[in-house]
Amino acid sequence: MGSYVLKRTGQMAVILVIISIFIFLLVSMIPGDPVYAMLGEEVSTEEYQRVYLELGLDKPVMVRYFDWLVSALHGDFGQSTQFHKATMEVLSERIPITLFLSFTAFFISIPLGIFFGVISAVFRGKKIDTVVTFLANLTACLPQFWVGLLVMYVFAMKLGWLPSYGFTWLWDDFSTGIRQLILPLFCLSLTGVASITRQTRSSMLEVIRQDYVRTARSKGLKERKVIFVHALKNGLIPVITILGMRLGTMLGGSMFVESVFSIPGMGSLFVKAITSRDIPVVQACVLVTALVACTINLITDILYAVVDPRIRFE
Repeated sequence: MGSYVLKRTGQMAVILVIISIFIFLLVSMIPGDPVYAMLGEEVSTEEYQRVYLELGLDKPVMVRYFDWLVSALHGDFGQSTQFHKATMEVLSERIPITLFLSFTAFFISIPLGIFFGVISAVFRGKKIDTVVTFLANLTACLPQFWVGLLVMYVFAMKLGWLPSYGFTWLWDDFSTGIRQLILPLFCLSLTGVASITRQTRSSMLEVIRQDYVRTARSKGLKERKVIFVHALKNGLIPVITILGMRLGTMLGGSMFVESVFSIPGMGSLFVKAITSRDIPVVQACVLVTALVACTINLITDILYAVVDPRIRFE
């Protein structure tokens, strides 16, 4: 098990290095003068020179990359030209909000998706299976930003039941925080519930046909025990893989949801940084997102090996 974890960790480190190279080179190859793009055409010569040297644009690309990588490994992503303070300080204010939204939506979608998937598989071919499958296939195709705009129009603008923007921590104002979370969490959880439902249904249909499930039924065990003890445990093995992918997708999807509902998270920060050509923030956002996604995939691989011992031995 130790060698398996070490191998996966090494692969994650290589992927992060490759991502860092690509993002740095892509940002460096953006057409136009980054200093003028950030400060405007009316910037003074002294200010231009200061930012030019601050970004290290007087050095070769590879030298700048290694300087940036060494600094990033020490938690220093440079100075944000948009907010005029350390990039890491800006991220530290936004990352907790994005992680809170993503993980909350993730843990909402897991039990709902597994429950609907099991129900659909157990009652295969019946009306409830048709309804659940249809809704899962439909919601899996809906873009999150479109769903966000739709629910905002209905529940915020037309009915006036819920606020259409903002974020408040629950310990600061529980009532306001809950009301502001309902629409964003609905948008983030919807596609997660749909994809987990589809995968769980597919896995359960395959497992239910296995001999050991028939044997359990022939022993006179209750159907509930057969499904949730014997079938579901093995049926969840493929689902674990998609759970890691879903959490990574939710982190990426939070960019659109945060922009729609004006939530001050890392997604909305990323959008603003791109439009204002805030290079240090763009690079930091991509690298931090990649780090979180790779860590999630690493944990998923470890859980997969724990559930299925064949992975460890192979």
